[in-house]
Amino acid sequence: MNWIVVKVVMHEAPGDWSPIIDLFREYGIENTLEEANCLTGCYVDVDGVQTQIEGLRQSLAPFAIDEFSAEPLVEIDWENEWKKHFKPRRIGNSFVVKPTWEEFESQPGDHIIVLDPGQAFGTGDHPTTRMCLEFLEKYVQSGRSVLDLGCGSGILAIGARMLGAGRVLAIDIDPLAVEVAKENFKLNQVEVEAEVGDVTELQLESGWQIVVSNIISATLINLAPDASYALKDGGYWIVSGIIDQNWLDVQKAAFKTGFQLITYRQEDGWTAGVFQK
Repeated sequence: MNWIVVKVVMHEAPGDWSPIIDLFREYGIENTLEEANCLTGCYVDVDGVQTQIEGLRQSLAPFAIDEFSAEPLVEIDWENEWKKHFKPRRIGNSFVVKPTWEEFESQPGDHIIVLDPGQAFGTGDHPTTRMCLEFLEKYVQSGRSVLDLGCGSGILAIGARMLGAGRVLAIDIDPLAVEVAKENFKLNQVEVEAEVGDVTELQLESGWQIVVSNIISATLINLAPDASYALKDGGYWIVSGIIDQNWLDVQKAAFKTGFQLITYRQEDGWTAGVFQK
């Protein structure tokens, strides 16, 4: 498999990388690496990737970028790269996220999520994922239905099922992410439906009790009316993936469609919140 490494170099490291990271995510690079004044991410070299790269390049124009590069990198052993950095970690009161290659001695009440993330976003290392899992711990009750919009590796859908959720449906625009999620559902022996689709263009079912969306802010803003339609009265919309400075805009979109803000959290420049219909 061939990869394209995208690198942004600035004269000096910004105080907050999150606006640029948000753009990387918007253009399909979910996982990034910050090193001093450089931010790096990767694309799989497939049809259409040059359009994504050019869109990212143009969107970065307002920033003081010294260098933007997109160079081929061939046959990287990503499995072993993951093994260097992905270790078991506790999240919230009961979750432990671990890769298949690590041993872990569980304690009573632990929910052990085993992941082979592959190329899909979501290992529990990022604040946006952690905050979502912690909110799911609070709001998922036995039998509640959960719709995961932008499922990535499937970690949130898995967590919901382990907490006792009833029907769970996971949707992502990236077919590769959905395939990775399906494998992770099998690995964790949880029953979750999975579909490929653009969450802002789907005709969503109504009647869900919880919708969880760990997606970029612009998508959340566009998604607010659909999330409201999908939820039954009293249902909860858990949102994450929001850089702090975009939180007010997400709130406005949610309020406009009739949501009430229940709670929110901020960590390392990112915000997650819970709205109720």
